[in-house]
Amino acid sequence: MKPAHRTYAFAAALALTGASLPAAVAPPAPATPAVPMTEVPAEYAALREQGIALHSRAVEGDEDAAGKAVAQLERYLERFSTDIEARAYLGSAYTLMARDASSVVNRMRYANRGLRHLDRALDSGPGEFTVRLVRANVNSNLPKMFERHSAALDDLRALDEIYRLDPSPRRAREMIWVYRELQRRAPDAGPWAERLDRARALSGEQ
Repeated sequence: MKPAHRTYAFAAALALTGASLPAAVAPPAPATPAVPMTEVPAEYAALREQGIALHSRAVEGDEDAAGKAVAQLERYLERFSTDIEARAYLGSAYTLMARDASSVVNRMRYANRGLRHLDRALDSGPGEFTVRLVRANVNSNLPKMFERHSAALDDLRALDEIYRLDPSPRRAREMIWVYRELQRRAPDAGPWAERLDRARALSGEQ
């Protein structure tokens, strides 16, 4: 799977006008337990897997994939509504629909719907790495009119805290983008260059 930081570059495509959104974020806390996939019937497990795969295709520019991802993930979440990781991907998929929508009205509608799902997922699991990472990517790339700069910074700093409690090569690959963003957004708030170097070393990136 490609690092998520390479996949949400849609700010330029969201030429939106209208409402701004609140950016309050809860402090990191233990995540809501994930749905045990051993308890998920094969039909629903396939919906989840296909929805996330379609989300990845949408991220890469497939304009038909975001809507399909939304359909699959919404069907899955009708049955397993506590799966906050799936909900985060659903929220991101909606913002990708906003990227690809032809009208400003639909762009606003899909973007706001996606942000509601992302915020709901975070409220249920502010300490869950993937939820924070997906929301950080979306918040970091939204146009300024959405007023998500503070939320993006909160997400990035929370990711640093979560990662340092449980570092791994997989997470280290994602943290390379996180530390670059922290260097750009809050250069004096932490030893980001040092932590970036450590993440690169752990991930194997030279």
